[in-house]
Amino acid sequence: MLSQVFQPLLEQMKAISGKDMGVMNNSGTVVAYVGKPIHEELAYDVVMNTMHNGKPITYTDYTFIAFGMRNMMDYVVYVHGTDLESQNFCHLLSVSLSNLQLHCGDKYDKINYLKNVLLGNVLPGDIFLHANELQIDVEIPRVVYIVQLQEPTEISMQHILQNMFPEPDFVISLDNLNVVLIKALPADYTRESLTKIAKSIVETVNSEMMMQVCVGMGTPTDSINDIARSFSEAQLALEIGRVFDGETYILSYDALGIGRLIYQLPSKLCELFLDEIFKKESINVLDDETLQTIFKFFENNLNVSETSRQLFVHRNTLVYRLDKIERLTGLDLRNFDDAVIFKVAILVNKYLNATTTKF
Repeated sequence: MLSQVFQPLLEQMKAISGKDMGVMNNSGTVVAYVGKPIHEELAYDVVMNTMHNGKPITYTDYTFIAFGMRNMMDYVVYVHGTDLESQNFCHLLSVSLSNLQLHCGDKYDKINYLKNVLLGNVLPGDIFLHANELQIDVEIPRVVYIVQLQEPTEISMQHILQNMFPEPDFVISLDNLNVVLIKALPADYTRESLTKIAKSIVETVNSEMMMQVCVGMGTPTDSINDIARSFSEAQLALEIGRVFDGETYILSYDALGIGRLIYQLPSKLCELFLDEIFKKESINVLDDETLQTIFKFFENNLNVSETSRQLFVHRNTLVYRLDKIERLTGLDLRNFDDAVIFKVAILVNKYLNATTTKF
């Protein structure tokens, strides 16, 4: 996890010096770099033959220096170049990275621990024990957010969130698309304040990265023992939200509506429901204009006059479209019961189109 702390410093140093550089761990794996990374075999050879004495060594076209805590070789920093200037720069870089390790190591021990708690890799009886060892407050309210990118990017979303939420909050990278925020809450938090945090994340990340993100929200917990539950809820909110409400970017587990019920249904049962409701024609025969009319009609609470005004069509034109829908589907959307059935059918159809197999 410290690689995510090393990376911004390397990028800053690259901008100043123009040199290629990086850091590898004590097994020879490059964990952070800028420019061209060194070959895996070279990295392994250097680690196997490097002593942790804080002095630069040169090999092929690079300068290397090992550093670590408690007289251990935890990492080796490298800089492209073997002249005196490169050696001095490598020494300066090793000191900077060593200080980062010293000051951030404890924090990232916490990050690793919390990531394992979220993923269910810590026994329930050990959660409080390890949290106390790491000096994490176990009894303050917390909530889990998952911030999800639509596609990978070179910009670090984790770095942006870390600047927004320092300790006692924790930011954990799951993969190149998903970052978790474990947010500590005040005792007087409200649902509105939780949504406000999610909105600030969306606005900040969008402006910094120029990319749209989705935020899934779990429900608050009173103990660190329950953050895995909040994490699972945030995951489910994103999954259900993608199916039923793809245009919404803040998805809360406690506001999933009827989508929560439909998502639990077997696909076969959903297919039987659609076949039963649409005896005349499939729901898929409705074109985009007709679906737009239906959605707007629902938005205006089945009000014909207001819907025709917002669609910029004559009232009789809207009535004609509703009659056409009734002929195709057998459902009169001006009737409340038929409108409810059709609304549910649209959601079921979305679910079937988004799910290939559901047991």
